[in-house]
Amino acid sequence: MVLPQLVALAFLAVGGYLLYAGGRRLTTVFHILRSDPLPVRELHGHRGPVEIEGRAVEGDDGTVEAPFTGSRCLAYTYEVEELRSSGKSESWETLDTGMAGVDFVVDDGTGRVVVDPEGADIHLEPQSVTVPPGTELPERLARYVAATDGVDPQDRVIDLKVTQLNVGNEQRFTERRLDVGEAVYVYGQATRGPSVEWGSNLVDALVGDGAATPMFVISDTDERGTAWRIARGGLWRAGLGLVLVAAVAAVAAGALL
Repeated sequence: MVLPQLVALAFLAVGGYLLYAGGRRLTTVFHILRSDPLPVRELHGHRGPVEIEGRAVEGDDGTVEAPFTGSRCLAYTYEVEELRSSGKSESWETLDTGMAGVDFVVDDGTGRVVVDPEGADIHLEPQSVTVPPGTELPERLARYVAATDGVDPQDRVIDLKVTQLNVGNEQRFTERRLDVGEAVYVYGQATRGPSVEWGSNLVDALVGDGAATPMFVISDTDERGTAWRIARGGLWRAGLGLVLVAAVAAVAAGALL
């Protein structure tokens, strides 16, 4: 197989993957927008797909500690990136990602329901810290880097007498948190929840991941804001994938003429 054919296959593979990834995101948007959130009080005994909005409240499991800020929260995701150079171009390379959370409660004023965040596609507002090369990391970030394989400090400095030369790459540490009291949107599957005391406004349901729902989403904005966040990522992926596949098809068609 000649080199142009290998390049065409590579472009076709990348384009197909981007179309698939973008299509999944846009399918998620469709499912989010086709129905409206239910009042939490109507979830008592409800089973199956459900949308809810309200305030995120601490449940029986308390909170978790976010890795970069040390903030107590209900769920978080994090990402560490490093700016790498290749020729004349630069790009951010992901070095590490992670997430954690505890069962929390959504309160919309009509009732309260427990949400299990395990397996969720979490869309939260990012908070990023960018550290230039040759800069000493803040204490919490330094502890994280020291304990994490694959993420190295970029704080080396070479003393050239006349000046100093920073050796390393720029790093970006991004944390996304669902804080106590924040607005929250959840699309997931309602199943039987924990037993509740008489007179409690906690409904008999647990919202989480499940086979009956095409996706499980947690976001710190409302339904439309969540749909737009997901759609942005889906549109550029699907658009770029379509361009790549169309380019390969055009080249192939030209070769056949």
